[in-house]
Amino acid sequence: MIRLDMLPRERPNPRQRVLLAGLPIAIGMVTPSLALLGVQVLVGRIAIDVAVVDVLQQQFAAGHNLFVLSLIGLIPFVALSAMMSKYSKWRTRRSCHTLLGCGLAGLLGLMIPAHVMVWYPLYGPGRMSSTAVIAFVFIPFYCTLTMFLGLAVGWVITKAQWFQQFRKGQCRRCGYDLTGNVSGTCPECGGKASSPNATMTGE
Repeated sequence: MIRLDMLPRERPNPRQRVLLAGLPIAIGMVTPSLALLGVQVLVGRIAIDVAVVDVLQQQFAAGHNLFVLSLIGLIPFVALSAMMSKYSKWRTRRSCHTLLGCGLAGLLGLMIPAHVMVWYPLYGPGRMSSTAVIAFVFIPFYCTLTMFLGLAVGWVITKAQWFQQFRKGQCRRCGYDLTGNVSGTCPECGGKASSPNATMTGE
């Protein structure tokens, strides 16, 4: 049985940091198209191969502007990417993965249903309004709020004692071994201690 306190505490390496920062943008680029594809297949009963071709054609087709909508929808994903790029410099991999997962959950938890609701009338019962596309301009900003809510949940989780499980003498911010440290500051992340040789506290 693997003990939590024996799990690796090192920070992400440069390659992992690039992946952590790039993943949100990659997901953001395909989310609008995948939402439309899902509506076409599940609601419109369109064959998946036909739906895929249609979505790809609409990416750059005049009058559809799916590519432009994808760029607008990237706003919260870019914000999450920037935060992960900064956060991963001084946090453990486990904390980074938790924060990224919670941020994406908060973001996609609203974005996907919102996109489905806008596209649904076009392929299901009812009639799609000619101004419905305006909703795509506002969706990213609402999703930014839910993303921050997800990040807040992730932050609370990383601060929980059962999550950290740091061994005595480790920095509670980054997990660095502080044995013999008398400066009151972690040399890895700069976390402050209340007194020399005290266990570091996260900030």
